[in-house]
Amino acid sequence: MQNRLLKISTCLAMFFAAHFFSSSNLSADLFTIVEKSGQTVTIEAALYGSGKSRGEMLHALLKPDGSIQLVPQGKIKKRELKAAPKPLTVKQMSEGLIKKFGKEKFRFHLQSPYLVGVVLAAPLDGTDRTELRVKTFLQKAGRFMKNVEVIFETYSKKMGIELTEYEFPMAMLIFESDDDFEAYAKETTSLGAGVKNILAYYSGVSNNLILRMSECSSFETPLHEAIHLQTSNRGVVKRFAPIPTWFMEGIATGFEGKGDRINVSPDRINSHYALLSGIAKLLNWGEVVALNGVFRGSILSGDAYVHAWGLHWMLVTKYPNRYVEYVKKLSSKEPFEESSPKQQYEEFVEIMKVSPESLQLKFKLELIKAISKQKVKLPGLDDKTVHLEKHKQEMAIVKMTATSYSRGAPPRIEGWLQNISPFRPMTFHVTVQTDAGTYAEWYLPKVAIRKKIKLKGKNADQLMRGGRGGKWQSYHVEVKSVYPDSEAAREWATGKLPVPALTRQVQVAPSN
Repeated sequence: MQNRLLKISTCLAMFFAAHFFSSSNLSADLFTIVEKSGQTVTIEAALYGSGKSRGEMLHALLKPDGSIQLVPQGKIKKRELKAAPKPLTVKQMSEGLIKKFGKEKFRFHLQSPYLVGVVLAAPLDGTDRTELRVKTFLQKAGRFMKNVEVIFETYSKKMGIELTEYEFPMAMLIFESDDDFEAYAKETTSLGAGVKNILAYYSGVSNNLILRMSECSSFETPLHEAIHLQTSNRGVVKRFAPIPTWFMEGIATGFEGKGDRINVSPDRINSHYALLSGIAKLLNWGEVVALNGVFRGSILSGDAYVHAWGLHWMLVTKYPNRYVEYVKKLSSKEPFEESSPKQQYEEFVEIMKVSPESLQLKFKLELIKAISKQKVKLPGLDDKTVHLEKHKQEMAIVKMTATSYSRGAPPRIEGWLQNISPFRPMTFHVTVQTDAGTYAEWYLPKVAIRKKIKLKGKNADQLMRGGRGGKWQSYHVEVKSVYPDSEAAREWATGKLPVPALTRQVQVAPSN
C-alpha cells in the first residue's frame, strides 16, 4: 500500500544516501514528521528502507511494534540520532491495542511471540460464562498460530531453508463485526470498496494478521495469510522487497488444507489445488513468473493461484537444491529494490536452470505420476447448480436450495442457517435475492451459539427496491446479523426489516 510521495529535498537527501538496510542492524532515531492531518509529531523509529514510487521518494520507518510507517521525503522535518530501542513485548503491544479499541470491546490472549485479540461488535453481557467462552475461543486461535509455526518450521528444516527468530511480537486481530473489519481494512489498506471481497489479510505495513470472525470457524482462509506472516518474519523475505507474487502465493497455497488441522505442506500434493489444476484456465507460466499483475484485478486471478501452486510444487519436488538457492536469493533482496518483469524471469531461469514454460509442459504428467504413487484421493467437484448455494457470511453458515416449479415463476427457497459465533447468540436477517428483483426473507430473532435453524420454504416473490419481478435466471444469498440487544435488533423486532435494493451481483447461475 504505497502512498503518493513528495519530491526529494536536498538537505534531507544526505540523511538517506544509503537506501537499504537489514532490520537487525538498524538503529532507531527520533523522526519529526508531518502527518496527513497536517499535525507535526515525533516518533521513535528505524529507517527500514527508502525507494522511489512513481518518481518520488518514500521512506519506510520501522517502529518498535514491528509496524512500518510510509512517509514522503518532504514530510520528514527532522531526524535525531538515538540508540536502538528494544522491540515491544506482547504485553506492551496488548496495552496499545486496548487503548486503540477500548477496554470494553477488546479481549486478548498472549502466547509469546503471539498476541491474539478480538475486537467485539458490542460489549459482552458481563457474565463469567461469556467471558470464559471468549477466553476459550482466543486460546484456540493461539493454538492455531502455534500450529502454523510448527508446520512452517518443519517444512523449512526439511528443505534446508534457514529461518531467523522473530524480531517483533506477532498480532492476529479478529473482528466480530464485518462492518468493523471492513472499516479497519479501508483505514489500513488501499483496497477501498474492494474490502467487501476480502475475508482475511496479512498487512506488511502493520505486520498484523487481520481476520473476520466468521473465518475462524475453520481457519481455512487465515491459514494462507498466516503463512505470509511467517514468510515475512522468519528471514525468508523482507517486507517491501521485490518478491515475485507467484512465490508468495505458491508457498502459501502449498499449506492450505483443513484449516486449523494443518495436514499438508508444499512438498506434498494438495488435493484441492491438484483437482483445480485440471480445470483452471490456461496461463503461461512464464507470465506467472514475470508478471505480478496476473494475481490482481483480473478474472483470471483465481486461476493464477492454482498455477502458482503447481509451479511451486514442481520446484520443491523436482529441483529442491536449486529451489533453496532461489529462496536464498529472494532472502537477500532489500526493501524497495527495483526489479523488472524481465529481471524477475531471467533470475528464475538463471538459478533454476530451467524455464517456467518447460516446467509447465512436464507438470500434468508429473502430477499424475505422483498422485498414483502416493495414492492421493482427490475430492469430487461440488455440484454447484443454480439451485444450491452454501457460504459463510456475518457469523453464519447458510445453505439454501431453490426450486422452480414452472418456467419464470418465483423460485421456492428453503435451507438452514447455523450461528457460528463462538460466544454469543445472534439475530439474523436472511434474504435470497433474484436477478428479477424479487426476494424471500427470514427473520431469526435469537439463534443460540452454534445452533442450526431450519429455514422453512418460501417463494421469492417480494419486490426489492428497484425490482420489477418477472422471469429470474440467477440468485444470491445475503445475511445480516446483529446482537440481540442492539438497537438494530429492536427495530427488526417491530417489523422494520431491511429491504434489499436491486444491484448487479455475481450470482449463482441457472442450469438447464
